[in-house]
Amino acid sequence: MVTRILCAAAALMLGMAARAQDDVPVAEPLLVRGSVAISPGFMLQQPVTNIYVAGKLEVFTDKRISLRGEGMWYIGDQGDVGLLEQNSQIAFGPFVHLTHRRLDLALGLEPGVSLTRPARDSLQNEAAPLRALPSMSLCAGLTFVVWDYFQFFIDARYTHARYTGPYSAAVPLDELVIGAGLGWQLPVKRLGRGK
Repeated sequence: MVTRILCAAAALMLGMAARAQDDVPVAEPLLVRGSVAISPGFMLQQPVTNIYVAGKLEVFTDKRISLRGEGMWYIGDQGDVGLLEQNSQIAFGPFVHLTHRRLDLALGLEPGVSLTRPARDSLQNEAAPLRALPSMSLCAGLTFVVWDYFQFFIDARYTHARYTGPYSAAVPLDELVIGAGLGWQLPVKRLGRGK
């Protein structure tokens, strides 16, 4: 069943690509891209999967360079023992793009801030404080442009951060966050000149 759905989706994407215009904006100056997705985050030192609503906004400065801002709102986790009460993140950084026809491979670094609070332990009398933690993310993504205004994407993001609090030892927060879905894009430069 899953194989049939994937084959049908691939056939639909290929059909759209064959019928679409040749000058679809994959990467160009002043191209603005955005998306929102529900993304799982797999913690590397804990058997916990965090769930985020992740949004990103990206502006291309030229065909190979863009600036991207991302926000991730922590909505919960899947696991036997909840490690965190809060772990929302915001990050901003440069990306390098390698394009081929409608495909765009992007690599980037995003320094950011995580607002984190560990879950209360049964040994603690007080909850650990909410802290703003520095974080660093290494990101990679693949985008397939379907039309002037829409694209499919898949992203992987490794984030490194560490919580140190008064009631506990350092808690490593390293995780791999995966996101995929349908995003939008707006070719601002083309709209300004009327195509």
